[in-house]
Amino acid sequence: MNLSYKEKTLIASIITTIIFFGSYLYIGFKNLTNWSTKFGELFALVILFIVFEIIIKSALKLGDKLSIEDERDKLIELTSYKYSYWTLTAAIWFVIFQLLLNTPFSKFFNTPQGLFYSLVLFVILAELISFISQLYLSLKGK
Repeated sequence: MNLSYKEKTLIASIITTIIFFGSYLYIGFKNLTNWSTKFGELFALVILFIVFEIIIKSALKLGDKLSIEDERDKLIELTSYKYSYWTLTAAIWFVIFQLLLNTPFSKFFNTPQGLFYSLVLFVILAELISFISQLYLSLKGK
């Protein structure tokens, strides 16, 4: 299979997002009762993630000289952002209902750290939905 630069960067973004933020969230949810996470740790993780993405995209760009975006690519991005928005909206409503209805899952949302990690999880999930849908729509169009 011959992948374009855009498809390669989407695959790299999916993998790095899962590795970086997946491990952060795993550790965060694992140590939910003993919360010691500071805003600086998340900020440093985001900066490290951005630097890593720049390095990967630069390395992929060296191997692919031709990467022209057309109207189809822009339409794919808009469609994937729509899916991402729906995911994030549904997740926020989920959290709101969990807080209001006091369900068994609401114990995670009743603490500030549980709410924090849940919202970070939903933002990352929405971003992954955007990447995956862009990749799927791009590969489907070939």
